[in-house]
Amino acid sequence: MQTKPYDFETQCKVGQEGETFLDQWLYPIYKVLDVSNEMKYQQAGIDRIITRSDGSVITIEYKFDLVAKRTGNLFFETISNDKEMIPGWGWSSQADYWIVLIPEQEILVFKPGKLRVLVWELQKTLQKRSVPNRGYNTVGYPIPLTQARKVAFQIKTLYLESL
Repeated sequence: MQTKPYDFETQCKVGQEGETFLDQWLYPIYKVLDVSNEMKYQQAGIDRIITRSDGSVITIEYKFDLVAKRTGNLFFETISNDKEMIPGWGWSSQADYWIVLIPEQEILVFKPGKLRVLVWELQKTLQKRSVPNRGYNTVGYPIPLTQARKVAFQIKTLYLESL
């Protein structure tokens, strides 16, 4: 089966909508600072700085998986660009937490170390996948959502909230 090439412009639009959705989800409880356009944070894989009610600060990377609902798998990116061998967010992100939005299904919050350990444990049984982009491929593992949920820090099921 041929994988449809990644469309950066479409992904950006979806990403912006997802960021707004997740910001609104976090905002009632936390102070949310968008740092996604600052190069030092981009390089560290950090999209938001969150201040908790006790004043402590954590960093977050947002992820959006548009096909997870259909496939039942979460894509864990190991190589962002196979031509330049740029490490994927799965190994390179320095955020304290990853928040994954699966539109119209759920929000999964992970401590990166827990998901990385799961991928490390499962990688011999998983089939690496390539996603075509313009001139390069992104490479990673499809992680069964049933397994990913077991290591999630928090799960928020999205019922008919978007109606």
